[in-house]
Amino acid sequence: MSHVPMRDLLVGPDLNSLTVLTAAPERTVTSVRVIDKLTDLRSVPRDSFVVVLSTASAQARGHLFDIAMRDATASGVVAVVLNGIDAAAVESTAVRIASRNGVSLLLAPLDMEPTRLVIAVAEALAGDATAALARIDAARRLITAAEMRSEDRRAAVLSSAADALGTRVDARQPSHGEPAAPVLVDGTVDTFVTASVPPDARGSWVVAARVVSTLTADAYARVIADERRTELAPLADRGRLLGELLLAPDSERVQLVSHARTVGLPVDGWHQVLRFELSSSLDSSEVSADQVDAISVSMLHAVRSEVDAKWHTTRIGGEPLLVHSVDADPGPAAARTAQFAATTALAAARKRFPGIVVRCGIGAVHRQAEGLRTSATDAKAALAVTRQARPQRDVVAIDALGLNRMLVEWYASDNTRASVDDLLAPLVDLGPAAAEEAIRTLQAYLDHQNSPARAAEVLSVHRQTVHYRLNKITKQLGVDLNDPEQRLALQLACRAWLMR
Repeated sequence: MSHVPMRDLLVGPDLNSLTVLTAAPERTVTSVRVIDKLTDLRSVPRDSFVVVLSTASAQARGHLFDIAMRDATASGVVAVVLNGIDAAAVESTAVRIASRNGVSLLLAPLDMEPTRLVIAVAEALAGDATAALARIDAARRLITAAEMRSEDRRAAVLSSAADALGTRVDARQPSHGEPAAPVLVDGTVDTFVTASVPPDARGSWVVAARVVSTLTADAYARVIADERRTELAPLADRGRLLGELLLAPDSERVQLVSHARTVGLPVDGWHQVLRFELSSSLDSSEVSADQVDAISVSMLHAVRSEVDAKWHTTRIGGEPLLVHSVDADPGPAAARTAQFAATTALAAARKRFPGIVVRCGIGAVHRQAEGLRTSATDAKAALAVTRQARPQRDVVAIDALGLNRMLVEWYASDNTRASVDDLLAPLVDLGPAAAEEAIRTLQAYLDHQNSPARAAEVLSVHRQTVHYRLNKITKQLGVDLNDPEQRLALQLACRAWLMR
C-alpha cells in the first residue's frame, strides 16, 4: 500500500489549487474516499483523504461540523476537503479542532469537480510513474490554455508549469542539477525554462519536471516567435517598399516615395545602408533563400533591440540590407552607430547559423530617396573591399577608404565591371585558384614599378617564378607591359577584379 505525505499531495496537479485552512504536511495518506453525509466520517478508513460533496459541505456551518471534525479525528482521517463553499462558511471552532488533532482541512475551488480531486489523489497513491504522468498531463492542459490567452502569455505559460509541478518555474539560466530546457526561437537559444527543485523532491517529480520543462520551453518559444512576428510585420511591409525604392526605374520612383511617406517611412530624411554578403563556411556557396530570410529577421531584431528602433531590412538578390533612416542629419555619430550595428548584426547572423560566413559593407549617410540609393551603392562597393583585403575584413565602411574610395566607386559601375571581365577573361578562364594567382602576380608587378624582384618579395616567391608567370600572363592576355596605357588599364582591372 502506498503512503504519500500530505506535503507531496498538496503540490500535485489539481491538488495544488486547494485552499488550506489548516494542514498536517507530515501525515501520510493511504486511500481516498468520497462522502455525501458528514456522519460518514465515523466509518471511513484510517489515513484516508476524504472528499466531502457539496450537499454535505453545506453543513459546515454550526456545531454539527464541530462534531464531524471530532468524528474525523477519531477515525484517523488525514484530510477533509469541502466542496461548493467558501472559507467564510466554515466555523472557526471546527478549524481549531482540525488543527489541534492534525487533520488537514481544505477547500476546493468552486468550479472544480470533486471527481478531479479523487482522480488526482488516486493517481498519486498509484505510484511514482502515475504521479509523474499526472503532472505532465496537467502541465500540457494548463500550458495549452495559457498559449491561447490574448495577453501576458509568457507569464501565463510559466505559471501553468509552476502549478503542475508545485514549484517555481522561471525563464533563466539553470543552476547545476535543475531541470531545464532551452527556449529555441528561430533556431537560437533565447533563454532557458528552469524549474526550482523542492528540498523533498522525489524521482517521479524530477522525471515529470524534465518533461514539463521541455513542454514549457517549446510553448514559451512559440509565444516569443509569435510576438516577434507581430512586432515585425509592419516592418516587413516597409522593407519590401525600401527594396522597390532601391530597384525601381526613375519613372516609378515618385509614386513609391509618396507611398513611403504614407506608411511612415522617413524617406525625406537621412539614410545609411549596410549590405551583407552571406556564404557557407564549408564551400563558400550561397546560402538558401530561407536562411537569408531567417538571418535578416535575426539581424533586424538584434539591431532594433541593441542599437535603436530606426532600422529596417530589405533584400537585393541574396544579400540582406539594413537601412537606418532618421529625420535629422546624424552627423559624426553615424559612423559609430553603423559600426556598432554591423558588428551586432554579424553576431546575430553567426549565432543563428554558426557555420555562416558574413561580411558587411557600410555606405555613407545621404539624404532623401536618391540618397538612399547612393548609400546602397556605397555599401555594395565597400562590401567588395571586404573580399580584397588581406586578411579579409568582416566590416568595411566606405567613408574609411580614403583615396581608395574613388577606385571602389569606379568599380561599382556595371559598365566598369563588364570591361574588367572582358580584359581579364583569359586569366579568369584558368579557374578560380589559377586566376587569382595570376592576377595577384600581375598586380604586384605593376604596383611596384614593373620590378620582378619587389613583386617576388611581396608574393613570397622566387624572382624567376615571377618572370615565368609574367611571360605566361602576357601571352594569354596579348598585352604589352611596356605600354603605359595598357599598364594603367591592367593595374586598375587587377585591383577591381580582386574586390569582387
